[in-house]
Amino acid sequence: MKKDLLPTEADNKIQECLAQPLSFSVVAGAGSGKTTSLVLALDFVRGQFGSKLRQQGQRVVCITYTNRAVDVISSRLGFDDLFFVKTLHTFLWGEIHRFTREIREALKEDIIPRQIAKAEEKDNGGASQTALKARAKAERLKADLNALENVEAFKYDDAAVSNYAQGQLSHDDIVSVAAYIIINKPIFQRILGQKYPYFFVDEAQDTFEQVVTALNKVCAKDGLPIVGYFGDPMQQIYDQGTGGFGGPPGSVEITKQENFRCSVKVINLLNAFRKDVRQIPAGNNKDIEGSVFLTLIQAQEPAGPRKRYTDEQLEQSLQKFDQAVQDWGWAEGTEVKKLFLVRQMIARRLGFTNIHKLFTGAYASSKAQEDYESGDHFLLKPFVKTICPIVRHQRQEDYRSLIDVLRRTSPAFDVRGQNSEKSLKAMMTLSKELAEELAAIWADGSLKEILVFCNEHGLFKPAERLISHLERAPRDEEYDPDLHTEEKSDWLCDTFFEMKSSELQNYCDFVEDNTLFSTQHGVKGEEYENVLVVFDDVEAAWNQYSFTKTLTPGVSGVGTDGQLNRTSKLAYVCFSRAETNLRIVLFTPSPEAAKNELVANGFLSEDQINILD
Repeated sequence: MKKDLLPTEADNKIQECLAQPLSFSVVAGAGSGKTTSLVLALDFVRGQFGSKLRQQGQRVVCITYTNRAVDVISSRLGFDDLFFVKTLHTFLWGEIHRFTREIREALKEDIIPRQIAKAEEKDNGGASQTALKARAKAERLKADLNALENVEAFKYDDAAVSNYAQGQLSHDDIVSVAAYIIINKPIFQRILGQKYPYFFVDEAQDTFEQVVTALNKVCAKDGLPIVGYFGDPMQQIYDQGTGGFGGPPGSVEITKQENFRCSVKVINLLNAFRKDVRQIPAGNNKDIEGSVFLTLIQAQEPAGPRKRYTDEQLEQSLQKFDQAVQDWGWAEGTEVKKLFLVRQMIARRLGFTNIHKLFTGAYASSKAQEDYESGDHFLLKPFVKTICPIVRHQRQEDYRSLIDVLRRTSPAFDVRGQNSEKSLKAMMTLSKELAEELAAIWADGSLKEILVFCNEHGLFKPAERLISHLERAPRDEEYDPDLHTEEKSDWLCDTFFEMKSSELQNYCDFVEDNTLFSTQHGVKGEEYENVLVVFDDVEAAWNQYSFTKTLTPGVSGVGTDGQLNRTSKLAYVCFSRAETNLRIVLFTPSPEAAKNELVANGFLSEDQINILD
């Protein structure tokens, strides 16, 4: 649905604050056009004060959450260099990286001592693995503390872990160090305020609490500099964010009530779900009724270990899910975005369960799992970026797309590479021949055979780690987590190399967002005409969330405060992705009682809730 670009009542209030000037915070519910309000505010500053700011060599800061958001906001502002649009970490590091003495002080007086204290809390003096690891970490950090004086300059790499003795800061360090410096150094507050009279913070609910405190310190006095926060506490889905946010004392709180995205039925559900902001249809969706239906399915008593479903129960759960989709008439061919809590639920439905188990299992570090989820793991990236697209284009006989992929990713097909003298016709012929050979290996060979073939023919540029694993002999001893912690990637690679290609195409399609499936965390900021949300606490097996206890506490019992807080926000994010039609599946131990509770609480009407036989 197209958003109305005319200023709303909230936009007028924002401009009044900017004209005075006063700091402010905007709570903008889902679909309210938050980014539009942010851009209108920035454009107002440019129109009213831009010339003076340029003359004084000052800029307007806009901090946002992702590089994608940086591109969107910069584009809508015409890439005007009056505006300094950056992600939080990029902005903070840019401001503090020259201040070596202050960084050292922050590490010495605050960051490292807190980490030591946290490690010592886990050390009970015993010989357990937890105690031993905590003790070793505390000793290592104490050594780092003594080595700080020898660090001549600090460096930051968002992919690196902390190594304080060598001056290496991690992603998390940047926020803590910068916030410490700003909060504790009034001169630094003055420097920032003189450079940047206006601070705008996008997605404020996901900004770190200490950053909000630091910016409020900078903007605490009357007049410039001021800070404007744009966000929605109900759409905070990451625990490190501040959630609630507000400006310094005397700042103005503004609520934006319009919803330009969702149909009337979806907005009614959102208003029933949250009480702090009541939204009204605005723009083109005023006359679009839409639909919301919820299907309740009897949840089975888990018969597997650790209160999980058995394979047979998982299959039955999938069949019930498919039946619900058919009952709604959303069969094959309907464009429906399907949202699940965890990736393993999607892996089962798309057929890459073994890959998921490998990269989330005993051989996988947290970094390996993170890279698996993004498609950037050194084992998977060649398949995501090159091999799977080659196989797909070869099957479709789309040789133009095939050569395009090879030109982007293959050293052998680089226009400045080893075959640069060959004609386009010769390279097209070579691409077909190699793709056909690859397809034959893909059908029957192991993943190691596929990687070796592609590497030998220069179809992708491998990471050094991948080459070293391909060249070494497989590990023949049994993996021991106590002995092989630092080497467990060997077992990860060996297991991966032995696998066949059957699951790779579906995994690659999912990672490249070429399927209609997504995790519920992964759709924040997105919107789709038809949305299906699946809540199954048992299959998800993530006790930080409980949708049954959040939606039907009378039936399922009351969850912890943390469970209810996280679950409510994630459910709200999921519901508000739907532009027109929303369907919800809830697996519950007592469907009839759950229906009565939902109706009694005004969540949905009786005719919107169905119980699957």
